[in-house]
Order: sequence, then C-alpha cells, then structure tokens
Amino acid sequence: MSAVSDESELERLRRLVGPSERSYAELVADRDEAERVARDALAEAGDLRGHIRELNTQVSRARQDQDILQRRIEMTGWERTLDRAHQRWTLSVVPRLKRGR
Repeated sequence: MSAVSDESELERLRRLVGPSERSYAELVADRDEAERVARDALAEAGDLRGHIRELNTQVSRARQDQDILQRRIEMTGWERTLDRAHQRWTLSVVPRLKRGR
C-alpha cells in the first residue's frame, strides 16, 4: 500500500470511529469550561437567594415597625407611656437581669 492510500484509509476510519485526538481535546476543554460556568452560575444563584432572604427579613422588620407605630398613633397618652415602659423593660432590663444570673 502506498502512503496516500494509508492516509486516506486512516481518515476513513476516523470518520467511522469518531473524533480525532485534537477534537477530543477541544471537547474536553469545552466540557471543563461548561462545568466552570455552571459552578459560577450556582454560586451566583446562592448569593441571590441569600440576598432575597435578607430583603425578606428587612421587609418583615419594617412591617413590624409600621404596625407598632400605627398602634401607638391610636393610643392615648397614658397607654403610650405604659407601652414604652413595657418595651424598655423587655428590651433593656430583662436581658441585664438574665446576664446577672
């Protein structure tokens, strides 16, 4: 057999069998890049989930503050004084008493 027929036979076999070594290396590089992109996308999605949870917490706190302010608007002066005294007791005095134990 001549060199030309050997080369053509090799090409015919490669077409039948599959990609060449160079094509395989390109496929591996593409796969590695796709894995990297997928990992980056998952990390970004995790960051966004954390940001959404943080925003939900802030909205909940804002709603609680709004409810408290609305309740205080509707209170009489004496009720407002009692409410603030109760708030001070629960937020300031009770924790100090628990630390002292």
